[in-house]
Amino acid sequence: MAIRFTLAKRRVLPEEGPAEEGVVPGLQPRLEQGRSVDVVAFQDERHWGSLLRGGDIAHALSEVRRIMLHEMENGNSVTLPGIGTFRLSLKGQIEVAAGNYHGRNVRVDDILFLPDRELREEVRHFDVSQVPCAGAGLGTEQEVETRLTSLFAEHESITHKDVAFAFEHTLSKHRVSSLLQRLTAQGRLLREGSGSQTRYKPANGCFGR
Repeated sequence: MAIRFTLAKRRVLPEEGPAEEGVVPGLQPRLEQGRSVDVVAFQDERHWGSLLRGGDIAHALSEVRRIMLHEMENGNSVTLPGIGTFRLSLKGQIEVAAGNYHGRNVRVDDILFLPDRELREEVRHFDVSQVPCAGAGLGTEQEVETRLTSLFAEHESITHKDVAFAFEHTLSKHRVSSLLQRLTAQGRLLREGSGSQTRYKPANGCFGR
């Protein structure tokens, strides 16, 4: 079964040359995300491709997780053969005191994942349908309403980064900023804080609130 996609808007950079004949420069394909599969439950249901039971896989994954946490806590990256490599990324500021550099509020921000080269090559050979599925989203007002309503169903307030995740990074930072500014100017969002501490709340009656 071929992978399906929807349509998404993208920012066209000034330095990009003219598009190929027949190609729409402002659109790009976006994966139509299917369900999230729990490998343990999947194995228990189907016993597919392995003699291991779901419980065996769950125990093995628990041990792998324990090793990963131990090694990453010591500043090491962790490689799962055939899967990829995990490493930490940090966030914070650097200050100078008495001629020496020091960290200020340096903390772990995220886990970065680099897929195994052979795994990456294998997925690149997956069959992809060349026809977008019905109801493809183009960042319309309805899509904005739907995605932000889902966000506010889980969070009291949101950030620029939350919105980028909600749109699966199909919007550039500039477009996310423009969207938040427009919704704030329309009175549909309330802005709190400034700079990296800026958060947004829905106004009464907006986005399911």
